[in-house]
Order: sequence, then C-alpha cells, then structure tokens
Amino acid sequence: MDKTAVLDLPEALNLVDGDQDLFLTLAELFLQESPKEAAAVRAALGREDCAGLVAAAHKLKGSVIQMSAPRLFECAKRLEELGRQGELAEASSVGVDLDACLAEVHGALRELIAKGFPS
Repeated sequence: MDKTAVLDLPEALNLVDGDQDLFLTLAELFLQESPKEAAAVRAALGREDCAGLVAAAHKLKGSVIQMSAPRLFECAKRLEELGRQGELAEASSVGVDLDACLAEVHGALRELIAKGFPS
C-alpha cells in the first residue's frame, strides 16, 4: 500500500472483491460516521482521557481500514499508541494531522462518489 496516497483504490476494491457499488456504499457510510468518530477522538483529547483516546482512535482506525486510506490509518494508529503510552501532548498534534487527513479522505471519497471510478 502506498503510504503517501489519500486512498489506495486498488486495495480498497480488493477488500470488497472488486464490488465498486459495495465500496461506494461503504464510502457513504464512512462519510456519515467518521466525523462522529473523529469528534470522539477530539473529545478524549480535550478531557485528557487516555483510555477514551485509545477506544476512539481504535474505532476510527477500524473504519479507515475499509477505505484503504493509509495516511489517515497511520494517524489513527499513532493516536491509539499514544493513548496507550499516556503521551497526550504529542497526541494533540497528531489529532490535528488526523483532522487534515480526514478532510482529504472525505474530499477524495466525495469526488469518487460524484465521478465514479477511473477507467
């Protein structure tokens, strides 16, 4: 997987056995649910709640896997690790990165939904 890509579409399609319609349905669900999951991450950071951060980042990471969004996945994974280590100062800066990556992924998914898969 290309860790610099916003989305790894070949990998994403591989995860759904090439079913583009299924992926687009999952993408729409991700667009609806991921803001709530990211808000839970931010809330845990705001409360300085390590256990809450671990849980919220883990849940978001699980959602991101289906989208094959490597940078966003790495941010969520790092937040989960930092929560486990109690490193909330570093986690705050990673949280900013997470928001930026999430915005990129949302933009890419909206474009894919609007225009369809490249030929």
